[in-house]
Amino acid sequence: MKTINSISSSKKFDKGHVFYRFEDKQFYINNLMRFIKNGLESKQCILIIENMRALPLIKATIDKKFSHKQKESIRLVNNFDYYLANGDFHTKTILTHFQEDLSILKMKNTMIRTWAHVEWASEKPDILLLEEFESTADNFVEEEGIVSVCAYAADSLSSTLDTTLQQLHQYIMTDDNLFISPLYNG
Repeated sequence: MKTINSISSSKKFDKGHVFYRFEDKQFYINNLMRFIKNGLESKQCILIIENMRALPLIKATIDKKFSHKQKESIRLVNNFDYYLANGDFHTKTILTHFQEDLSILKMKNTMIRTWAHVEWASEKPDILLLEEFESTADNFVEEEGIVSVCAYAADSLSSTLDTTLQQLHQYIMTDDNLFISPLYNG
């Protein structure tokens, strides 16, 4: 398993599909802020898809750490609109919202990076739906040549789902490491 260190500290890391299995909320926020900082340093726009519980803290942290001009390159959206608005994890709805948000950022004529906190309403997620979504996302990330992080709370993942996500992402990230997925089927 080749460790790349941390996505947040690796400036050379500018494209790829990342499965982030997070355990600690503070590490999560710190990694997100470094992800944003590195994107801004690379003159990229950043799309953050986050849950409504974390959005106020993330917005406050962004307000503290970044200038008004930098904040113009950051788009924060509620992940409810993506993952839950049209029933539990409806792939077509997710992709429609994603394309709409990306088209807004693309008008700035710059590269884009994305970070999405992926959630679902049901006790047990439909692995086939997640697989369909992540496979489509993987193809999109490859075609567009962007970096895209899909963050999942570790305590919400079964071992089967964890394995499936490792197969559908080029990279795996934890709170303190980033490495190439040994199971990736891309």
